[in-house]
Amino acid sequence: MDESFGTPVTVGTGTRPPVTDTPAPGSGGRPSRYAAVAIPLALLGWSIALVPPLAVTIALRLRELDLDGSAGNLGLVLGVGAFFSFVTNPLAGRLSDRTMSRHGMRKPWILAGAVIGYTGIAIIAYAPDVLFVLAGWSVAQVGLNFALAALVAMLPDQVEPRRRGRVASFISLAQNVGGVGATFLVQLFPIGTLQVLVPSLFGVVLMLGAVAPVKDRVRTKRPTERLDPKALFGSFVFNPRRYPDLGWAWLTRFFLNTTQFTATSYLTYFLIENLDVSDAEAPTMVFQAVLANAVGLLLVTPVLGWLSDKVGRRKPFVIASSLIATAGLVLIALSTSIPMLLLGQLILGAGTGAFFAVELALLTDVLPNEETAGKDLGVANLAQSLPQSIIPVAAPGIIGAFGYPGLFLGGALFGLLGAFSVTRVRKVR
Repeated sequence: MDESFGTPVTVGTGTRPPVTDTPAPGSGGRPSRYAAVAIPLALLGWSIALVPPLAVTIALRLRELDLDGSAGNLGLVLGVGAFFSFVTNPLAGRLSDRTMSRHGMRKPWILAGAVIGYTGIAIIAYAPDVLFVLAGWSVAQVGLNFALAALVAMLPDQVEPRRRGRVASFISLAQNVGGVGATFLVQLFPIGTLQVLVPSLFGVVLMLGAVAPVKDRVRTKRPTERLDPKALFGSFVFNPRRYPDLGWAWLTRFFLNTTQFTATSYLTYFLIENLDVSDAEAPTMVFQAVLANAVGLLLVTPVLGWLSDKVGRRKPFVIASSLIATAGLVLIALSTSIPMLLLGQLILGAGTGAFFAVELALLTDVLPNEETAGKDLGVANLAQSLPQSIIPVAAPGIIGAFGYPGLFLGGALFGLLGAFSVTRVRKVR
């Protein structure tokens, strides 16, 4: 592994020991200005790597392999892949908390995850049948979620609390703009191997290049807690009675991610089957929809992250964003034309952008212990991966009974639940 993947910063467990080099903010040192840029930039690359198969290329690949069974197969592939995401993310967070590599706690997992994730995407590109697509997406989810857990854990490591709202807003901006960049790259290629491989490769290279110069935290004392089966199981849970604010923040993230993922997971098939878009035109239409979503996001995210830090409040922004996102998804559900769909995406983007501008800052504000930030944020990330498991399982039945509009209206309901759940967080205003 290259030496650039880590500059030693001493950190122990419990009471933090003296440091031997420039410490991360979480270690009591000065903030890293580059890290505040590098983390969003790396997550931009992560998003560009993930979105092409998730939003477009898997759906089109499955239509190539089995046209009649494509909707059911998409649910199967996304559901199983999301299960691996569910399992991997908290484990990766816990492992990165315990890592004693001289290259750092987080970056070795980012590098390994990127390589594994892209290997899975390559399997999808050359898959001869649905089973290989399923295997490839499962491998990709494992790798990319190892990288994601370590990247998100860098936020409390590297950024002081008073600046996290701004950095979190740029993380949200980067991930959503990544969707635009990813779908733009996808529609440049005809349906086939290059369409699967090239956009994700660009994202992986950007992710690794962004984090390479960051001075990662390096653990020099072994963790006191043994990594036994009980501890591994603990990677997936926390005590909501002991940490109620984290519990309600977790639920809020789950509800809003359900709203967001509902809008993206079956968008390709909604365009084809409800708005009479051809398979060849679908990537371009998906790009236009994601672009409209990103425009809404760009209008609000940078301002609200800064404003949240300025006024010292998070909850009002989350409540407003939940209601706006709900309205956007309702409009998408009722769309009878491309312009109406794009307007719905614009409104949805404004809502989810406002939410993600402050929700990561809210989560880091209620963490029980920054020494276990990787593990706790890994558990929080389950709220992001669970909808990806549940929706593909439930979607075929909902679509069969109520069509794609019924699926989207169901997702909108979760936006309302998100507006309620954040009001229960007490520690953060």
